[in-house]
Amino acid sequence: MPSHRYLWALLSMLLSATIFEGYDITIFHLCTPDIARTFGMSDAAVGAMATTVRFGGILSFFVVTLADCFGRKRILATTVLCYACFTLLTALSSGVLTFIVFQSAAQIFLAAEFGVAVIMIGEEFPENWRARAISLLLMVAFLGVVTAGLLYGRVADSHWGWRGMYFLGVTPLLLIAWLRRNMHETARFASLEKQRGLHGITRSAIFEPLRRCLEPTAGPWAGRMLLVSMLCNCIGLAGGPTISFFSLYAKRDHHWSSSEVGTAVICAYLLGTVGTLLSGQLLDRMGRRATTTAFCVMTAVAMASLFQSNTPSAILLSFMATMFAYQGARTATSALSSELFPTSARATGFSLTVQVVGQLGWTLAPVFAGILSELVGGLGNAASLFAAGPLLGAVLVLCDVPETRGRTLEELSPETIAAETESSLEPRQA
Repeated sequence: MPSHRYLWALLSMLLSATIFEGYDITIFHLCTPDIARTFGMSDAAVGAMATTVRFGGILSFFVVTLADCFGRKRILATTVLCYACFTLLTALSSGVLTFIVFQSAAQIFLAAEFGVAVIMIGEEFPENWRARAISLLLMVAFLGVVTAGLLYGRVADSHWGWRGMYFLGVTPLLLIAWLRRNMHETARFASLEKQRGLHGITRSAIFEPLRRCLEPTAGPWAGRMLLVSMLCNCIGLAGGPTISFFSLYAKRDHHWSSSEVGTAVICAYLLGTVGTLLSGQLLDRMGRRATTTAFCVMTAVAMASLFQSNTPSAILLSFMATMFAYQGARTATSALSSELFPTSARATGFSLTVQVVGQLGWTLAPVFAGILSELVGGLGNAASLFAAGPLLGAVLVLCDVPETRGRTLEELSPETIAAETESSLEPRQA
């Protein structure tokens, strides 16, 4: 077991993954009206752009799965450098096509960095601290959000425009890559590699973990893959339209200024940080099932209120409540997802369910909301329909999600549970 000193050092080195996720998502969120104006885009086109860019996060699977073959540390070091490169190219985009291509590529490596960071925390931290450590990782995304919100009112209205927001994110990324040079491989993956060497087992092929996850005879695997994917999609149905369209909804439909939108985003993500921290505490104290259910229901109610409100104060309060609940639900699903797969295929299982299949709802919801806006009387009416997603997630948790609080990763392995079930049936059969 790593020392407490190293665990905190590791967490500190990984925090940048969500800081830049917060910054990147927020500047895309804030700059949507400016990007739409630059390239002359309609609501449907903006939705299609958001969906296409988000698709890059799904492609991150092909990067994350490499961590099961080559190690967590090596892949993490690669992701930050590639993300910096494509962020710079995004700022230099000459048109909507190049913007989409470069920003989609940036999302591949940003999502991969986040996925590997969650896996490393799940493998290194003891079971009574896993959820809280993951909540801390997610919580610091607020620093990126605050930075983006404070800069937006000044940079977006300057001669740099929205491009300046991307330029400003490049230099810190290079500093972070340098600071991570002393990071160690996780103890669990290092032990797995050692066992492979002792038994003369060659390192698995790149897609061997994927084959294990998808093997028809995998027993508990199939259920877990489907369960986590469905839960992530339910939460994503709320996150996609809210994050993609709030700025456009507030500026165009309710005539907010850039500074007002920036301030609203800071306030909302501040409360979202509180939701993340509270979720982490409740996950380790009350359990995964109760906490996830509560935050899912709150997300649905708050989102529906947000896109049906008309006064500035009601919109602001509803937006803050939505982000509080959404970030809490996201923390809960991240903790659950990192616990349900064994070391040999944890990165692959997590990425396949959370970042590939589990992102379809987040990815497709904006484009459908954009299309529906003309059919149901406006963007607000269209976006509010997707509040049904988290409600379905709450039902799913109550019906099928296992309680993982206080159990080691080895105890939660599908193979272990299958063996325990078989053992419990033996006396009856006798």
